[in-house]
Amino acid sequence: MATSGEAPPSGAPNRAGGARLRRRELALRALLVVAVLAALALFAWSRTAERRALEGMDPERRRVLYERTLSETEALCDERPRSDALEERCIRQVEFLVQFPECDDRCQAIARRHAPRPVK
Repeated sequence: MATSGEAPPSGAPNRAGGARLRRRELALRALLVVAVLAALALFAWSRTAERRALEGMDPERRRVLYERTLSETEALCDERPRSDALEERCIRQVEFLVQFPECDDRCQAIARRHAPRPVK
């Protein structure tokens, strides 16, 4: 029997402390994995918010918005890719336009012309 000031029996508290430390480390790692997965899910969900809003609109109102957006994009962005400051605006406009369920071949052709180009 250990008296005060004597060391405890060989390794007993160290093993218990080590096991607690391992459990805590595993719990922290699991929490980190859950947090990363939640952040990724939130990011993916927020990226589709605009599309979900468009799909939830009254079809007739969405069609009117689509036609107006398509006409504005054609007028602003012309038939060819731009090399000026408006190209960034055209790219954003096209990114919005392709989210419409109504985006047809005409819409896709405009999108292809204004797709971001790789930089060398």
